[in-house]
Amino acid sequence: MSAPLQRIPLVQNAVLPSQTTPEQRFWRAYRNPLIVKEHGSILHINFCPSGSHDFAVTSGARIQIFSSKTRQVIRTIARFKEIAYSGEFRPDGKLLVAGDASGLVQVFDANSRAILLTLNPTHLATHVTKFHPKSLTTLLSASDDRSVRLWDIASSEPTSVFSSHTDYVRTASFLSPASDAVVTGCYDGVVRIFDARAPDSPSLSLSHNAPVEAVLPLTSTTVLSAGGPSIKVWDLVAGKMVKDLGNFQKTVTSLSLGGSSTNASGDNTIIAGALDGHVKVFDRSSWEFKFGWKFGDAVLSTAVSPDQKHFVTGLSSGVLSIRTRKTEPRVKQGVKTSKKSATVARMQRGGEYKGEHEREILLDDKQNSSTSTNASRRRGGKTPLYEKRINAFRWGEALDAAFMPGTGPEVTVTVLEELKFRGKVRVSLSGRDEGQLEPILKWAVRTIDDFRNVSVVADWIAVIADMYAAVIEKSPVLEELVREFERRLKRQIELAKEAQKLEGMLEMLIQSH
Repeated sequence: MSAPLQRIPLVQNAVLPSQTTPEQRFWRAYRNPLIVKEHGSILHINFCPSGSHDFAVTSGARIQIFSSKTRQVIRTIARFKEIAYSGEFRPDGKLLVAGDASGLVQVFDANSRAILLTLNPTHLATHVTKFHPKSLTTLLSASDDRSVRLWDIASSEPTSVFSSHTDYVRTASFLSPASDAVVTGCYDGVVRIFDARAPDSPSLSLSHNAPVEAVLPLTSTTVLSAGGPSIKVWDLVAGKMVKDLGNFQKTVTSLSLGGSSTNASGDNTIIAGALDGHVKVFDRSSWEFKFGWKFGDAVLSTAVSPDQKHFVTGLSSGVLSIRTRKTEPRVKQGVKTSKKSATVARMQRGGEYKGEHEREILLDDKQNSSTSTNASRRRGGKTPLYEKRINAFRWGEALDAAFMPGTGPEVTVTVLEELKFRGKVRVSLSGRDEGQLEPILKWAVRTIDDFRNVSVVADWIAVIADMYAAVIEKSPVLEELVREFERRLKRQIELAKEAQKLEGMLEMLIQSH
């Protein structure tokens, strides 16, 4: 009794690593950009910490408040005679403060736009105004008179003045919500920490070695400073720099907190914008670069909404880019959701599996045969065309079937490997003309970049070059395909050499440690 004919198993290539990470997919979800052209450079962007998270955009001699729902201007504050700076909401969202080029500090009602308080600390520009995160009556201002002031909005006199700076102060912030400590960045290249109880001199000075454009406290012991083409991470307890992020070509102008794919509601990433037009995202724990955007002009300000729905960027050309991330719709209680169609469910089958219950099952010959038979039945019991031709010893026609339109790469590799295993490479290639060789060469050109199939491509192309050298020389199409194949092959060889060099260097580093 003859043995049953065995089916030709498909070649299963190793799965390549994902081209995109969950972090990249999270940031790429900020789509649907809305471009707004303002009359002046976008100097500052601030989201309201509470409520609907509307955002204030400071540009020229006005502040515009955009709705987070419609992304349209809902209020405009134009009570400035000079260029406005640093329009920021109070934590409860009821008030808004801003400075201007004349030195004035004005506090507005965020709804009625009425001026509630006017302070005049200096006649030079006031670039920084900010409310305390917890104390709703405490206000911070920093001006070009080299001074930083704390105010109680119940009075018109500063409660503390920090005047130890030797150049313009263009950035300042409260160190933590639990205290009145202030961190400042100055154009003299120094980051200073001040205590309101001893304002005469800083409690700590850190040298950034470049004019400081932005500071961002992460915790009461960790501060980021941006100046020149780098971002520096400072440990205030040790009083030293712990990380230098030199990922930019030009001056970094803005720092802000953002979410991530693992915890979209948390401040797990740092977003930085620079004059080179790049906005880059860094992981807060490892300080690794995660994602980036490239804009056409210098970036002056960036911000992400507290609910991670909007990502807003302001450029020096006056262009405001508002990107919105699509969120999952809320399901109302008592409302049944529509079920997926059978086709969609079949396409998405296994997409949610994370490999929690992976195990290897070893089958004996009888079970293996039964499993193979069941798999064949699930495929409808139809034998593929290439398999029929191989079983009929029609080697040339089997090779043609491997390159028919719509044939998957696994099927093509399976046929080539099977013909090679049976020793029928030259037989299947014999008697071919230019038109019959062209599909094979085109496939080889496309596939040579995939390292998983390099050995298969090399074997078949070597035989083709040996058998049809004269045909290729007379055909401009085939000759150009061969040249392109050679170019790509040389590129792969160079990549392999570079990989070997890197492997050697890594081995030396591992051995040295």
